[in-house]
Amino acid sequence: MSDIVKEATEYRIKQIELAEANYYKELTKALGRIEKEVTALAGRDLPIQDGKLIELQSAIAIRPKIKAIIEKEYLPFADRVVREGFNKQAKRIEKAFKRIGNIPVAFQELTKGDLALVQNLKQQYFTQFKDVSNTFTRKLSEKVYQNTLVGSEFSVLEKELRQTINGIYASSDDPEIQRLVNYINDNKFDKSKQAQVDKSIQTLQSKFARDRAGENMKRYAGQILNDSLRDFDATLNFNKSQDAGLTFVKYYGDVIPTTRDICRNMISGVYNKRKSGLFTVDEVRKLWASRSWSGKKSGDPLVVRGGYNCRHQWSYVNPDWYDSKGELII
Repeated sequence: MSDIVKEATEYRIKQIELAEANYYKELTKALGRIEKEVTALAGRDLPIQDGKLIELQSAIAIRPKIKAIIEKEYLPFADRVVREGFNKQAKRIEKAFKRIGNIPVAFQELTKGDLALVQNLKQQYFTQFKDVSNTFTRKLSEKVYQNTLVGSEFSVLEKELRQTINGIYASSDDPEIQRLVNYINDNKFDKSKQAQVDKSIQTLQSKFARDRAGENMKRYAGQILNDSLRDFDATLNFNKSQDAGLTFVKYYGDVIPTTRDICRNMISGVYNKRKSGLFTVDEVRKLWASRSWSGKKSGDPLVVRGGYNCRHQWSYVNPDWYDSKGELII
């Protein structure tokens, strides 16, 4: 007998991954335009003498123009994620509930309460995206001011602006660097090319001395993209399941080299108390509270799952759906 709970959960996870990959490409394009427009703006509006920045008044005046560029290119992307992306995932959750069945019909569809929650979550996560916009408007403006204050060469400022926006993926006149950046951006979510993507990143870091760490807009916006899609799914799924009286859960998702130990152990059965691999909601919360690990994220573990950038999901079930051997019987 096929495991419809597992299939429904894997369907939800797969669709989130596809959505993230598509939106990440949109994000990459938006940040590329921001990088191009901000550096062009700096080149036009900042007076230079002997190759060096010289006028603080111009450095201060450029901030609202940077803000306008970011809001024009980045906020429409954020709006599409929370409006289009969340709506589509809500429908997938509804589809999963209908497919599993075996719960009251009233809870197999999105209720008025569910729709109100969806709207609230849209506002919450759009605010997080907008916070990134505000933060990097300030950071880029500070780069302009600080470099002008000390009379830096324009080339120094340009490099800092590009890397504040895109990190190691900033545009470059070096064709080999740009080829690697393009390859990574195009294939980041292709699992069959993961080894080559990792190798390309290592080349950028070592051969071209580009620091993978650091505070850049792409890193933060990409993390919010990842977490918002998955946390939205987890929150709506949790609330629908609680309304339907489902208080047991199973943990689903694949294991990759960077999977955290807590997630790896959940999936492999290390923490299992039952043959079916089910946990009560309270058991999950106690398990998470008793452990600390790198990348842990504050919040309810039923929502944040394994922490920042976690790609796993819970499914809510009834223990009566499983036999004494732990196999699904519905």
